[in-house]
Amino acid sequence: MSNKRSIFIGIDLSDPFAKRKRPCTRATIGSNLNCIFGEWEYDLTGNQIVPDKILPIQFVLAIDGPQGLASNPECTMRLGERGLGTAGKSPYAFRPIGQPYAGFVQGSVKLFYSLNKSQRFQLYGLKNEKVDTNLIEVYPGAAWPVISGHRLQKKRLLAGRQSRYELLMRIGIKFSPKYTIEVPPTHDQLDAAIAAYIAYLFSIGKTMECGQNPFEDERLGVLREGLIVQPARI
Repeated sequence: MSNKRSIFIGIDLSDPFAKRKRPCTRATIGSNLNCIFGEWEYDLTGNQIVPDKILPIQFVLAIDGPQGLASNPECTMRLGERGLGTAGKSPYAFRPIGQPYAGFVQGSVKLFYSLNKSQRFQLYGLKNEKVDTNLIEVYPGAAWPVISGHRLQKKRLLAGRQSRYELLMRIGIKFSPKYTIEVPPTHDQLDAAIAAYIAYLFSIGKTMECGQNPFEDERLGVLREGLIVQPARI
């Protein structure tokens, strides 16, 4: 993919089944690494997840959420989730809404399936040709220490947000002047930003992946397993 006119989008998903629903956080960066934050109201069809004005331009969409369920009935999580120690786990079948991460996982898995079926998106791993891929799964929780070289403080702490903000600026991402070290972006915005940055790294061949290629379970109408894209270790 040429980066001359490419857009990289990171989505920090929220739980669409939560009693108190909130918009998903979106970060958009161009090849100049200017970062713009926004929000996206969860829609199973993926409507406006990539704004219409971007669709004529090459893009890569990175979603912080699982794309599929485990491939084995005896598994409580996917191979990639086990390898990266993700917070949310995707078992073989959806767990009842109300259990920890159950709504988040179901909302994410169903969204990935819908996006892939729309034919507007090419999910990484479903075909061997990487050039046309424009949809990937990421997990910021495992990406932050790869880029920083060490474990950071918890993201909900001010110090954790500050360290992540400084890290993103050091690697060249530019933010609105409204954000400062004293008032950094929210942890959701920072996770969306690093998701977008991973999409950028993916486009220039500086990523690795964990997990196994996804495949379709037509009976249940979901994908199973899938690759989680990570920044390459230097």
